[in-house]
Amino acid sequence: MAASLDGKASKSKNCSCASFLCSSLPDDVLVEILCRVTDRKHLIRLKNVCKSWNNLITDACVRKISASSPLHGFIYLAKKIRFGKPYIDYIPFAITPAVAPEPHEFVKSYSSLLPFEPARGDFLDCCNGLLLFVEGCTLQYYVCNPATKHCVAIPRDSMLENIIFAALAFDPSTSPHYRVVCFDYSESRPPVRLQVFSSETGNWTGHETPFGYSKKKCKVVKHCIYLDGALYCISTSKHIICFELNRGNSRAIELPEKERLDPNGSGCVGQWRGHLCYSDLVGTAFYFWLLEDRCKNDRWTLVHNINVDYLGKLWLQRDNMITIGRFGKISSFRPFALHPTSDVIFFGTPGVMLSYHLEDKRLKLIYRTKKDRLILMGQLMIFPYTPCLVNLKDFC
Repeated sequence: MAASLDGKASKSKNCSCASFLCSSLPDDVLVEILCRVTDRKHLIRLKNVCKSWNNLITDACVRKISASSPLHGFIYLAKKIRFGKPYIDYIPFAITPAVAPEPHEFVKSYSSLLPFEPARGDFLDCCNGLLLFVEGCTLQYYVCNPATKHCVAIPRDSMLENIIFAALAFDPSTSPHYRVVCFDYSESRPPVRLQVFSSETGNWTGHETPFGYSKKKCKVVKHCIYLDGALYCISTSKHIICFELNRGNSRAIELPEKERLDPNGSGCVGQWRGHLCYSDLVGTAFYFWLLEDRCKNDRWTLVHNINVDYLGKLWLQRDNMITIGRFGKISSFRPFALHPTSDVIFFGTPGVMLSYHLEDKRLKLIYRTKKDRLILMGQLMIFPYTPCLVNLKDFC
């Protein structure tokens, strides 16, 4: 009984201290203090201290820290070499490389939030900490936040029967609200129909864009990048298709040095420090371009050119006896992803993922698959994951 009373007294004392801080410090000072909590799990727990802290963390801290939210890992498409179906797995962006257990604990964490067991085709997108799923047999969409352990069902709509693919549009540094964008390519020619769900209104709206591709003549890769109110995805015609969600417009942006790109291959598109980037293997070098003057001239600027043979001569960090040649032919490496806030690129083969730091020229092994596993379509199906603390609103 004494221990129980002591526990209650301690809890009461902690609440009193929190209440004192809530009432005595100005909001802007509290926000500065809370934003300095580096462990996001601790920050989530602090939302339970009192109502005002919950509001400050949700409304002010989340926006402020989202722009510098650390990269935690990569969601990717994996496959067993023999008789295996593709499945979704996770590569942690850890300090030391490892062969992670399959499926990774992160996959188990978000799978437990869903009311069904997700298969490969049920995972659709990952955007700034939120994950999008669809239950294939029912066409029911779900949005999950693994960091806060929230999962919500998106209200159904009668116009979703002919959807080819869907994407998330979400940027917690500008708004706690997200959009689910469904692409209807059922017609053989433009316009492309978009069905857009807004978490702010809780409603679906239909849009027609003046530009689009026939699904027979040209395919659009089912992996979009969201940036400044627009979704960008690669097409097989060597263009990036831009869908401006706020304006309802769309346009095709020709890839840089299109004539030198592999006609049967594809590079990767990503976000780097607020810019849209495209990376591809051109000859024997990785090229990295920034898209400048977006919405005006759509001008590509080459920012990095890294010879793959040069990378093959570097020693891996912390292991001065291994080069990347051990993991396959130098010509088989492809760019996989870009670090959203640092000068780091990720590249690899179906069996390995590495990183290269552009400033100090550090080469590092991130992940190596088991002998009977493969990374499928690394340049197209690797999704960087950065956790966010946005609470998801239930629409039931």
